[in-house]
Amino acid sequence: MPSRNPSVVIPNDRWIGHLDMDAFFAAVEQLDHPEYRGRPVIVGGLGPRGVVSTASYEARPYGVHSALPMAVARRLCPDGICVAPRFLRYREISDHVRTILRRFSPDIETISLDEAFFDLSERGPSFEVVHQIARTIKRDVQAKTKLTCSVGLAPNRFLAKLGSEMDKPDGFMVIDPDQIHEILDPLPVGQIWGMGKVTAKRLTSLGLLRIKDLRLAPSVLLVRELGSTGRRLQQLAMGIDDTPLSGEVGSKSISRETTYSFDVSDFEEMEDEVRRLAGHVARSLRAEHLVCRVVRIKVRYPNFKTITRQSQLGVGTDSPEVIESLALELLRNRVPLDEVGIRLLGVGLGGICESLARQLSLFPDWL
Repeated sequence: MPSRNPSVVIPNDRWIGHLDMDAFFAAVEQLDHPEYRGRPVIVGGLGPRGVVSTASYEARPYGVHSALPMAVARRLCPDGICVAPRFLRYREISDHVRTILRRFSPDIETISLDEAFFDLSERGPSFEVVHQIARTIKRDVQAKTKLTCSVGLAPNRFLAKLGSEMDKPDGFMVIDPDQIHEILDPLPVGQIWGMGKVTAKRLTSLGLLRIKDLRLAPSVLLVRELGSTGRRLQQLAMGIDDTPLSGEVGSKSISRETTYSFDVSDFEEMEDEVRRLAGHVARSLRAEHLVCRVVRIKVRYPNFKTITRQSQLGVGTDSPEVIESLALELLRNRVPLDEVGIRLLGVGLGGICESLARQLSLFPDWL
């Protein structure tokens, strides 16, 4: 694990941490059900169209992973314990984690229930100080939740996220400014956070297999082949990422957002992400026995211009199919898109209220 002498003062004025709960949904199920511990646990939709949300580390050697159809997961891991998600319970634990983060950082960005960025820049440039704070956060989270997490600490979001991914589970990895090329260069280009399969395949066809290849590639070639995305990717390959933390999502609505590490212009990737985000907000809605009458989509462009578009429903719904359909319609017909691409994509729900009589889903995945 990359490390350094804590007494050394690093000439860097920005420290970003990334905290990722290990196999979160499955770990919570193992925490609450001792009989599940040490066994392969698969959390996701149990119906005919269900997909895997999270697989425990015991299930992963069988080839089970998130977004895999549940029917396939059952075939790969016939002895696996398949359970429906309990989002209210996961949110309860997630709230504990955010409370701990707020004690140490004035600026956090919640990515999902199981991961968040936190900014320790105001703590000063001393490695000893920020290292100890990040260690304390990791320790306090484990003490409060009885679950493990992995933490990455680095000069920016991209490197912090990479650090937490490279040392899992129960890991702690620091990427210092003078270690960036040493760590990044040998990694495959597909390990850059947010890169889609289409872009990764195109880079491979250009002979750019490792991050070092991307870092040293002619900028003219990358811009010609990928436009502004090529320029952004090369910056990341150099370890450069000045993306600010976007803060926490307010509680008056339900929404999920993805901030890309580089500008995305492939429309199919955008549609896939809208489907994923729509599924998340729909599940959150149903978990709290609520309905919505407004579906929104949010897009932020490379110049940070942000737009929102929404559709109003005549009756409240919690149907994942309805929410996904409306969100896709907004993306396809009401959002201006061109080759410049986008840097953020979000799906949100408004007009939320409780309802004794709800619109049922045509395909109830959680049954």
